[in-house]
Amino acid sequence: MISLRGFVICTVGLLVVEFAFGDLSNAPVECLKPFCLCQKKSRGSAVCSGRSLHYIPRLPKYVRLVEFTNTSISVIETFGLVNLTFNQMETINFTGNLLLSIDKDAFRNLTFLDTLIISRESRLNLNSLKSSFMSLTRLKILVFGFSFNFWKSLPKDMFNNYHFSKVKSLFLEGNIFSSVNFTTFRTMTRLREISLADNTISQISFTKLTSLTKLDLSSNLLPKVPTFCRRNNTSYFPNLETLTLSHNNIGFLGRKSFRCLPRLSTLNLDYTKIGKLQDNVFAFLPSLQKLHLHSIGNPLKSIKQNAFNSSSLETLDLKGSNFHFNMNQRYDANKIFASCPNLKKLDLTENNMPSDDLTFRTIFRPLRKLQKLYLTKTKMLNLPTNVFTNMKLLHTLHLNENGITDLNDSCHIFGNMTSLKYLSLRHNRISVINETSFPEDILSRLEKLYLARNPFSCTCDQMWFLNWIQKNDSILMEYPKEYGCGNPNNMRGILLKDYKPTEKMCNPWNPLYTMAIVMGIVIISFITVVSIAAKCQDNIKNYIYLLRVYHNRKQGYIPLDSEEDYEYHAFVVYCDNDRKWVHNDLLNKLENEEGLQICIHHRNFVVGDAITVNVDNFLKKSWKVLVIVSNNFAQSEWCQWEVDVVQERRRRQGKEVIIPIILEAIDSKHMTSQLRTLLDSTPSLRYRSGVGTELFWKVLSESLRKPLGHPPTSLLYSRI
Repeated sequence: MISLRGFVICTVGLLVVEFAFGDLSNAPVECLKPFCLCQKKSRGSAVCSGRSLHYIPRLPKYVRLVEFTNTSISVIETFGLVNLTFNQMETINFTGNLLLSIDKDAFRNLTFLDTLIISRESRLNLNSLKSSFMSLTRLKILVFGFSFNFWKSLPKDMFNNYHFSKVKSLFLEGNIFSSVNFTTFRTMTRLREISLADNTISQISFTKLTSLTKLDLSSNLLPKVPTFCRRNNTSYFPNLETLTLSHNNIGFLGRKSFRCLPRLSTLNLDYTKIGKLQDNVFAFLPSLQKLHLHSIGNPLKSIKQNAFNSSSLETLDLKGSNFHFNMNQRYDANKIFASCPNLKKLDLTENNMPSDDLTFRTIFRPLRKLQKLYLTKTKMLNLPTNVFTNMKLLHTLHLNENGITDLNDSCHIFGNMTSLKYLSLRHNRISVINETSFPEDILSRLEKLYLARNPFSCTCDQMWFLNWIQKNDSILMEYPKEYGCGNPNNMRGILLKDYKPTEKMCNPWNPLYTMAIVMGIVIISFITVVSIAAKCQDNIKNYIYLLRVYHNRKQGYIPLDSEEDYEYHAFVVYCDNDRKWVHNDLLNKLENEEGLQICIHHRNFVVGDAITVNVDNFLKKSWKVLVIVSNNFAQSEWCQWEVDVVQERRRRQGKEVIIPIILEAIDSKHMTSQLRTLLDSTPSLRYRSGVGTELFWKVLSESLRKPLGHPPTSLLYSRI
């Protein structure tokens, strides 16, 4: 028999075991609150933290990524032995805990683990970590992160295990290595990325790693660029694409500094002590595209003419180098960028640009393909002319924090920049923006315009800009918060949007305005008279024609009545769309009022006969032919055939047998060659409704009564 006391002790013991290691049954597991926060979205994740947590709890089965931060966990025992919820885990992260050791079989059951991160665990025994690697599944692990553990060195056989053949990324930044030998990584035959940043490395020895594409050695104590060539002049890293050497003690670059890196595309030398850039330093990098030289030299003292000799270079960052482009003895303005003509992005922020436009133009002349240019804090007082205008591909231009006061001569500053989308002039000394500050086509294309933190004048001179803002505030960045009044003194501190001048305030009446209005009325009246005369020139010509007809009659002209030989005075060729005008206007005027006989196909054609037969028969019965020309007529294939038939008669009897009447201006896209030939070779009449209509009908009737042997009315009309 078990005593009551023994039963209680056993029960409590079981509860403690269950709480520490989790229930061994298949019952669902809840997230251990308040220590852990679990999320089921995407890849299930859990973050467990707090110094009150001393053990590794069970987690829901959906969790694939777990992070333990700032807990009191000191020992990692075998995952999955008593805690089956970790068998599906893919990523495990221990950061800032109190780890002392890791069991050699800790990772034996984690068959899906691909990422292991142990960082800021300075108490961890390095040998116990190395022993635990033997339990890692060789087919899965891809990423190791051992950062900020303050390790002084790595055992040479740290990764001397075939399990690591598929590791792709290794992060060892934030330790205190003074030297590194890459033979430690030789078993990682597929390693693509190594980070050794933020150490104290002054010596480094390479081993050939053909798969390596990214190497970060920033924030160390390297005195020079490491040698990347082996003894036989082959590369240690033939596929390296990105190399970071920023924040080191490197003070000199020679022509051989970057040999044996055939595929290097990105090179970072920010914050190094390089004071001079020699010729052809980067010429042995055939694939170089991005070169970062941020704040080198402190300051950078000289740049040789072929320092940037690279036809592949697309991005150059010289920000913060404090280089003086206004001192010609330090560089050659004609050649500094001549050997990198394919540059697309150039950052010259925090350098000193030249004050004269000629030097400015000389420096940037070769950079025809530039797309992004940064000239922030370059001590520019005026914008150079005819510099940016040659950069037709430039779409981003930053001119922030200079001393620019105005934007005069804007066409020679920003003109012809057909690709510009982003323009920043924030924090300068610009006080007034008006209609001449930017070319109109530039403003219409801009997507973002930065003018914040300029001392704007809250006066009537700002009226144009205030009106423009109301229509285009969407492209004006940081408005209205960063747009304030700089003067006059009584307006300082007021936002530009709160300054609301009226038209009356800014434009008081001036007696000169009265004189201008009177002169304007006179000019407008004169223009109106001239316009009316021009518009009515057809009617004026008709009047002149009639005068000439009367004059001919006084001289003894006797008309011949040859129209009596025909049944009809005229055969009308027209488009069906113009039937209303022909039937209602033309027939009514010529037949009912003038007593003429007119032939139209809708009324006179013989039913049953072919159209071509009808056309031929009635043309023979008609003395003259009226062609009603319109856009509908020009687009009709049938009408074009009739034009050809009419032209044949014109060739036999002369051009006076045809009288074209133009109802409307013909679009060029509708003008056919047949119609153009007819109008060019035959005088025509133009119908005008309203003023001049009666004159048109009189001229037309005179034309239909004029014998064929004399110049037709339309000819007289067209030559006047």
